[in-house]
Amino acid sequence: MKNISGEMVTVIAILGLGVLAMSILTPILPLYLTSIGVTPVILGLMFSVAMVGMVIGESCWGWVSDRIGMKLPLNMGTFVCALAVLFFAFTRNVAAIFAIFFFWGVVRSALFGPSRGYIGASAPPLRKATFMAIIAAMLSASRSLGALPSGFMADNWGYHSVFFTSCGIAVVAGLLVITGLRKARSVSPSPTDITPCSNAEPLNPNQGLSFRSFTPQCLVTTLQFTGPGTLMTFLPLLATQVVGITATEVGILFTIMGISTMVLGIPMGMLADRVGKKTFMILGLLVSGTAMAGIACAQNYAWLIAFTVTSSLGLVMFSPAALGLLSESVPLERQSTAMGIYGGVCENTGIIAGSALGGFVWSAWGPQPTFLMGTIAAGLGAILCFSLVKVKTIR
Repeated sequence: MKNISGEMVTVIAILGLGVLAMSILTPILPLYLTSIGVTPVILGLMFSVAMVGMVIGESCWGWVSDRIGMKLPLNMGTFVCALAVLFFAFTRNVAAIFAIFFFWGVVRSALFGPSRGYIGASAPPLRKATFMAIIAAMLSASRSLGALPSGFMADNWGYHSVFFTSCGIAVVAGLLVITGLRKARSVSPSPTDITPCSNAEPLNPNQGLSFRSFTPQCLVTTLQFTGPGTLMTFLPLLATQVVGITATEVGILFTIMGISTMVLGIPMGMLADRVGKKTFMILGLLVSGTAMAGIACAQNYAWLIAFTVTSSLGLVMFSPAALGLLSESVPLERQSTAMGIYGGVCENTGIIAGSALGGFVWSAWGPQPTFLMGTIAAGLGAILCFSLVKVKTIR
């Protein structure tokens, strides 16, 4: 696309490598922790603690990026994140692992708010969902590349090989921050030749975030991300303990999820710009709820693949549309702050709920109710989105 600059490509590459480093751990970390005696309840709480760290970190790093530029947050999300992952390989103490999860959550979150804010501020006004979908597709590609070898490495070389590989990739991303972003700067408002719609609100130079209008969308996003929070933590356990597949096949399953998200992301973002972002948010919630119900009833590997792909479709219908809708309602100089709060508070609160509540539900009632919880949350989110979320554009 002609609107993608060299600096934007660099930011996307750094984000992609950072997510690749994290995604190598995603299918394997629950299996590793279970292998050293961590129970499902404690497992869910550990992942929830990481998300609490992301709530704090992502909100703060977006604010930092708007004021001093992206380089400090991106360095934290690469070099320091590599150090956090390395700690996993050297302890089996439960209290220490909780502390590592929290620290890891704080530093890894430094990648998301600044990167999304930069893309949101740089994207053309009428193509924001499309550009957010480009990020989603890139993240999915990174998750696919990470998930594919992780199970094989764990089965053949042990879990520690996965931790060391993740550290190495994060360091490479940090070197790209140093060499590729020589100037730390924010995106400045610039004139546009696109005439804003007639119902767009004029920009007040001192305008910040309107939390009154932001809250309904945040609540809907929290409900949507309850499902992914459950999937991230408990899909590996469902796949190995209930369906009966190997760790390598779990890695393949996560890879298929990532590939489907990558392939579907940009077309869904383009459709969201054309059809309407709020409409696509509602459709994404309904598709996600259906997918969680299907996963809850899965009896074989093919069934799991079909409904995890459906889950990916629901997420790529919802997220680019929601991010585009948010970006339209926020001034350029507040984009990173808004994206940081959105990702840190709204998305991660849902992931926390999915991980923490999922552990208790799994222990009390078993796997099926754990995933049906995501169906209920998505259905409630669709109702709230239809009734409460408003479309507002700042010119």
